[in-house]
Amino acid sequence: MIGNPILRRELQTLLRARISFVLAAAYLVILAALVWWMWPQEGIFSLAAQASRAIVLVFALTQLMLVILYAPAFAASAITVEKEQNTYELLFASLLRPRQIVAGKLWSSILCLLLFVALSAPLFAACFFLGAVSVREAAVIYLVTLASAVMFGLLGLCVSAIRATSHGALITTYLLILLICGLPWVPYLLLKGQPWAAVMVTQVRGLSPLAAIASVLVPSLEAAAAWRIYLVFAAGFSVLMTGFLFTSVYLRSSRPERSIGGAIDDPRLLMQRKLRFPFYLIDPLRRKKNIADWINPVFAKEMRSKAFGGGIWIFRGAYLCFGISLLLMALVAGNLVGQTPDVIRMVALIFQLGLVILIVPSLTAGAVTQERERNNLDLFRLSRLTATQLISGKLGVATVFLMFLVVGSAPAWYVIYYLGTNTAAEILVTWSVIGATMFLAMMTGLVSSAVTTRTPTATALAYGLVFAVVGATLLPLLARGQLGGPLRDWLFAANPFIASIQVLTADFFVDLPDLWRMNLVLALGCGLVFLLITCLRVRQMLSPGDQ
Repeated sequence: MIGNPILRRELQTLLRARISFVLAAAYLVILAALVWWMWPQEGIFSLAAQASRAIVLVFALTQLMLVILYAPAFAASAITVEKEQNTYELLFASLLRPRQIVAGKLWSSILCLLLFVALSAPLFAACFFLGAVSVREAAVIYLVTLASAVMFGLLGLCVSAIRATSHGALITTYLLILLICGLPWVPYLLLKGQPWAAVMVTQVRGLSPLAAIASVLVPSLEAAAAWRIYLVFAAGFSVLMTGFLFTSVYLRSSRPERSIGGAIDDPRLLMQRKLRFPFYLIDPLRRKKNIADWINPVFAKEMRSKAFGGGIWIFRGAYLCFGISLLLMALVAGNLVGQTPDVIRMVALIFQLGLVILIVPSLTAGAVTQERERNNLDLFRLSRLTATQLISGKLGVATVFLMFLVVGSAPAWYVIYYLGTNTAAEILVTWSVIGATMFLAMMTGLVSSAVTTRTPTATALAYGLVFAVVGATLLPLLARGQLGGPLRDWLFAANPFIASIQVLTADFFVDLPDLWRMNLVLALGCGLVFLLITCLRVRQMLSPGDQ
């Protein structure tokens, strides 16, 4: 295995890359800051103060989330990069066998993730010698983390094997990661009060890596032993993905790769495209008239070249948002699961906000980097287009996409209003938080695209920033005794889920001030700062001196 040339090349490339050093530094700084901040004042673990055990829980969850967050950055673009650089076919033309190519890509991605897990060992040793965790618990925590690194690394490679671009592979991988981590908690929220579903809810919740870590350290979850269920699931799923990965690469090596982009000259493919929504309603590729003087040329170019053709997944996201929202609202209307409307609305809100956070950064993460990768910046310098026109055109296309998500979720909010469970003012306030979150997510993707050179790097950075904000602001829930006062309120306010749940429900976060006002200030303020940074960076890139 060490003599595999693919493995040696990938490891040397990944470990020498600047992004690997930055990620490793951020990984260690975040974990070290948590240990330093939550370290007990007396310096020892006291059985009379079980709150000291929270340091291990926060450390373990943070370490797990960082590993899960880093998995797509190393694995999701491992094979798609070869396709984008037109070197994928050259690998099969060499003396290397397909299994050697797959093994090299597989082990290089997994070893990089395992290296990050090993880097945290000294920091975890400090928690261990504090006395807050036993040897068995420490072993289980690292076993769950290692299993997660392997499973999500394999997931990224499988997606990379079937997708054509790194941008699409990253989006798909993050979507699947969100489903694996969050979907098992939905039955628990909906059916936790039903005796007939107690066993099923516990077993399904154990499929989430977050529940597996929590079951090791949280007394109320220890009896469920979710980590055993998760380890069995991770092992079985990893075996299936390994088989799928080898099979897909073997099949791909036996047939020519489908060309990406270009004109459609096959009559059957052309007819399929014409019968596909929304092309039978409107086809942006039909250039019947010249671009009007009042239309932004960048916006028209994006709409005609790739908006509807390359973003068909946005319509599927709108369909999913529409269907799931109506299903959850039907549960509210009929009280089919025996839960209060507050719980059902909370699940619906979490789903819709999660879909927004997952989709929106990808809409602008390639806004600037794709122009750099296509060598279009020189053409922009020769034109009369300004940095403002370029950015506004890109944002205009992203806004059009967002409108489909808004339309897809509108019927569900009408059902909430019609049932009288919430007033119109509460719904409008909730949507103001959702709108501010959309704006911040768009600006995060845009600034990531402006400060990086490649679209995969920009996409990973955008999602990393968004997920880090959403995850870090939940820290007061895990460290109740360590954090309070105004700092706790501002951290909660930065989380759009908590701010929206407080407005929409009556049983959660009632002891906190109005978080939605603080959320609007934070989201809109940070978004404007990101927009300003992007404008300055793009103006610098379009200046004649920046070649």
